Amino acid sequence: MIKIEKEKLGLQDYFYIGYLYLIILGIVSDAIFYGIFGVSYLNYTTILDALISPISLLTNNWKISLFLGFMFWLMYLYFTKWMFSFYAFLRKKKWYRKLYDIEKWDKKYELLKEKKNIIPGMMIIFFLLFISMRTGMGIGMKHKYNNKEIIPNYTLIFKDNSRLDVRKVGQNSAYFFYFIPGEKVITATPITDNLKQIKVLKKKKE
Repeated sequence: MIKIEKEKLGLQDYFYIGYLYLIILGIVSDAIFYGIFGVSYLNYTTILDALISPISLLTNNWKISLFLGFMFWLMYLYFTKWMFSFYAFLRKKKWYRKLYDIEKWDKKYELLKEKKNIIPGMMIIFFLLFISMRTGMGIGMKHKYNNKEIIPNYTLIFKDNSRLDVRKVGQNSAYFFYFIPGEKVITATPITDNLKQIKVLKKKKE
């Protein structure tokens, strides 16, 4: 039997994979986040917005970046070291040997060690962590705003010079998403067509 060697991926291939990965991550995470508030986010976004969204969220929220980084590091250690150490500990136990076919599991763990698919695995884990985090953020924010008074943190100045104090939920290249105090639904306003200026209000205790 002739063995066909798999072609190694080049730098351009990795760049393309990373590009698609960020787009899918951005689209799915934002669609879930805004979907919790009843907003069909896909009607308001572009490919560029989806690409930038995960990067923007991580660079602008150091607490989130630290949390995801810590969880990612723990998962990396588990799949590269702890999982095998834990199995090596268990396989010495008599009760474990009675429950499982040790020779069969030894072969499976040897195959896991030989496989060089740690990067795809870590990408999947990070994807799930990020989606879970965005889902939690959306649920938490909705619960908070449904049970507390919405305190504005931005002033929108429209092109007709009218002003509106709002609570920002998010923003992309074309739309500004916000709550109007007293309302329980998100409003999406086109930035270029409607807004003249966006001002940050001084923080107030909530």
